[in-house]
Amino acid sequence: MAAAGSLERSFVELSGAERERPRHFREFTVCSIGTANAVAGAVKYSESAGGFYYVESGKLFSVTRNRFIHWKTSGDTLELMEESLDINLLNNAVRLKFQNCSVLPGGVYVSETQNHVIILMLTNQTVHRLLLPHPSRMYRSELVVESQMQSIFTDIGKVDFTDPCNYQLIPAVPGISPNSTASTAWLSSDGEALFALPCASGGIFVLKLPPYDIPGKNGK
Repeated sequence: MAAAGSLERSFVELSGAERERPRHFREFTVCSIGTANAVAGAVKYSESAGGFYYVESGKLFSVTRNRFIHWKTSGDTLELMEESLDINLLNNAVRLKFQNCSVLPGGVYVSETQNHVIILMLTNQTVHRLLLPHPSRMYRSELVVESQMQSIFTDIGKVDFTDPCNYQLIPAVPGISPNSTASTAWLSSDGEALFALPCASGGIFVLKLPPYDIPGKNGK
């Protein structure tokens, strides 16, 4: 049998009333080089949702223990939320509105590196990379005892969404369907952001953003 102390650390009691408090979203407009005419004639995409948990979310004394990110997309809007089952995360909910664009269903991909949390996003006209600090770099103490701490979204207001290193227009390549909902995105071993879209010919078009630590280069 497991010791009593071990059992106490294996679960957490949730307060339903506390978790049901209205969430306060901070709203930001992501300006794009898309056109309003393209949105007016575009297909209406369905809503979508997804989630991400940190690699060390199951580690007892990790700053990311029982901590995860989830999101929802609807039309031109992406809602991002970071949650914790143990502590209160401050400034943890943001709403991004992509001007003149529609977020693709399933067009949100989250990765973590040692220093960053990287969110890749696709709309029907653009691709975006959002670079945020990893929680372990925000709080370096190995033992977290605070009842509340800042979310990774706390300083998102300082992000330059127009930085060409982290934002590109999807080129008008023959064969790419403007109404396709299929997409995928990932980080390369060199830190590049790769976005893939299907072509009508059966091929795959890949758009690349440069490594985030090498400024001044445009994607291809």
